[in-house]
Amino acid sequence: MLDLETALSLAAMPLSCVDRPHALRPDRAGYLDDISYTRRRDFDQNRAFYGCWDWHSAVNSTWAMVRLVKEVPDLPVAPLIREKLRDHLSEEALAGELEYLSDNPSFERPYGWVWLLLLHGELASWDDPFAAVWAERLDPVVSHLSDRLIDYLEDLERPVRTGVHPNTAFAIATSLQAEQMAARPELAEALRTSAERFFGEDRNCPVAYEPGRSDFLSPCLEEAALMGMVLNPEAYAAWLDGFLPALDSDEFEPLLETNPAGAGDEEPPEGDVVTNDSLRSAYGTYSHLIGLAFTRADAMLRIAAALAGEDPRVPELRALATRHARTGYDTMFDADYAGSHWIGSFALKYLVLTTGGSSP
Repeated sequence: MLDLETALSLAAMPLSCVDRPHALRPDRAGYLDDISYTRRRDFDQNRAFYGCWDWHSAVNSTWAMVRLVKEVPDLPVAPLIREKLRDHLSEEALAGELEYLSDNPSFERPYGWVWLLLLHGELASWDDPFAAVWAERLDPVVSHLSDRLIDYLEDLERPVRTGVHPNTAFAIATSLQAEQMAARPELAEALRTSAERFFGEDRNCPVAYEPGRSDFLSPCLEEAALMGMVLNPEAYAAWLDGFLPALDSDEFEPLLETNPAGAGDEEPPEGDVVTNDSLRSAYGTYSHLIGLAFTRADAMLRIAAALAGEDPRVPELRALATRHARTGYDTMFDADYAGSHWIGSFALKYLVLTTGGSSP
């Protein structure tokens, strides 16, 4: 349940990292030359999202803070969250974001873009005077990314079906959720058209291939949840029959595994502080498989919600979602900062669905 105690524990994660600058990039552009890094001068004044390991995690952590205060207005740390929002969503900081995104058209495409759309949607739909100001400041950035996202989807010949950040189904579904809170009709049309173009004829999703070594998304479940947003219940039930195996079949078993990371059975990578690329990568992989428990649970709930109430799969999917989420809560801190800087956002997305809040 999203009670006060749970909300506080989830709020602690973004609050602990939004002011903590990104980790050094793990890639190396130089072959013969050493690469040095220098922080941009006054980065905390002309950048809004500079914490939580990487840009997209800074964005979804900001979303988590907003959603927590919306869901639990009497949260004891609400004044602190508002202070962080005021500092990070300043006019100067968001002008800097727009400038950088304009000059770097593929930066964080599409995963980071859609989290920013979702953040804007939360602010725009919040009956709060400060939220209205922050949403207005964000609007030029989001309008820019919305246009870019339309162009990206129209130019994309086939969807990206990976279990990590570039996943097309996740990008479209998250953008549709954002559009439901802050209407952008041209974007909504492009999203729905793209979903049907990419996935409308899909059959027999290769469930046996899941999960990949570092997946934090289920490609099959994300696609199934998305199509529930764009098809009517009758058409969706027929499409789902041809796409996913029966829940009680042997073929569905890979999606029943609630602990693919083996968290609790073996120790995460050794090391007190994540300081080198190989250790950072090991922790990141480990945390992704832990976070997969929440994203599977979330997708299963969305699939169940899209089916007619009398469909026998509905209670089964809800029960499976609970099992996955329970594993997520039992293991979410096992990957240290590599997990805590982002997993809380997905835990919150799931909890909002279970407690009757509007879908994030």
